[in-house]
Amino acid sequence: MKRKYSIVDIYRRVITCTQSVLMGIMVCSGGFAIAQQSTVTLEEAIQQTLQKNKNIEAASLDIEYQQQIRRTATDIGKTNVMYMQGQYNSYVKTDNNITISQSIPFPTVFTSQNALDRSLVKGAEFRKAVTENELVYQVRQVYHHLLYLVAREALLEQQDSIYTNFVKATDLRYRTGETRMLEKTTAETQRNEVLNQLAQIQADIQIYQQQLAVLMNSSHPVTIAATELSERKLGLPLDSVSISRNPNMAYLKQLKEIAANEKKVASAKVLPDLSIGYFNQTLIGTPVNASGELATKSDRFQGFQVGLAIPLWFGPQSAKVKAAAIHRQKVQTQFELSQTVMLAQWQQSAQEYIKNKSSVNFYQGAALANAALILKQSDIAFKNGEIDYTEYWLAVRNAMQIRENYLNSLNNLNQSVIHLEFLAGIQ
Repeated sequence: MKRKYSIVDIYRRVITCTQSVLMGIMVCSGGFAIAQQSTVTLEEAIQQTLQKNKNIEAASLDIEYQQQIRRTATDIGKTNVMYMQGQYNSYVKTDNNITISQSIPFPTVFTSQNALDRSLVKGAEFRKAVTENELVYQVRQVYHHLLYLVAREALLEQQDSIYTNFVKATDLRYRTGETRMLEKTTAETQRNEVLNQLAQIQADIQIYQQQLAVLMNSSHPVTIAATELSERKLGLPLDSVSISRNPNMAYLKQLKEIAANEKKVASAKVLPDLSIGYFNQTLIGTPVNASGELATKSDRFQGFQVGLAIPLWFGPQSAKVKAAAIHRQKVQTQFELSQTVMLAQWQQSAQEYIKNKSSVNFYQGAALANAALILKQSDIAFKNGEIDYTEYWLAVRNAMQIRENYLNSLNNLNQSVIHLEFLAGIQ
């Protein structure tokens, strides 16, 4: 006998099937995303960023734009061609005149404009170098911070393992009546706190992986190939001479040259424009020789024109020259300010490096070894019943805090090295 299904039963079956299909799609999509995930070294991440980042593409297009603009430096404007017909000479209505004229800026305008355009091309090239330096700095920052987060994740997993065993031990003691509920609850709370921190770190790892993918202009997730957080060595002296290689300073210096050339262009445009022309016309009825023979429509007369276009109102152009001079002074002031700021940043970063280096040396010297010894001895003592849960928990927390502080100091040291490399323009 066939079973009859109600509308509700049919609806439930449809919902169940739909959920199963969606779950299958999600699993397949997840597997595909994992398959598409790429693992990169720091050098590979930098190389792909410099090749695919949209800021680099925009900087390259700006160079091409300025190169095309440079080709307009010799632009003399449009040639004026005029045709005239009518009674401009006599009663004859069929006289005609063809005039071709050209206005040409004073020659110094071309030389100064060409110099300005060359400096603009060079400025765009320096600006691209600034962009590359900034992107390399950002990639190194993100990559090394990911190394730090992975190290923190491993430390928390180790701490979770210790607390898991601690929870099991306190639970056994509680069930055998050797301890109170407070010890068991405290152990579980501490483990849950570690699990919460671990979840936060794992979320941060995903965030920084996404940041790295954005810098690389990657369409799929990116993971780092390196897994060990190690000290990044500083390969340059701490004196401030290193900042002379910073591409931003070269760019600002180039802006000074651009401002100087802009003033030269403004000054050159004060000079008069040159004007030349040629005309060819009929003068029907006009004597063409001493015998009195009159010109017909087949007789044409020609000549040329030469002139100067002199600015009668010097005020606007003079104001442009003064404005260009003020702009040049402003650029010079900005350059000097940037030098002062960059020098201060270098000195501050150098002090940060010295401070962080001293801290890392402290932990590598004895603190890390002592932390390992504390963990080992406290574990043995707790298992043998020589110390209670409070002493054991304090010992574990102190040892883990030492290791966490070491990771923080090592990350700070690496970030200070990366910032010094950025200020020195090292790619």
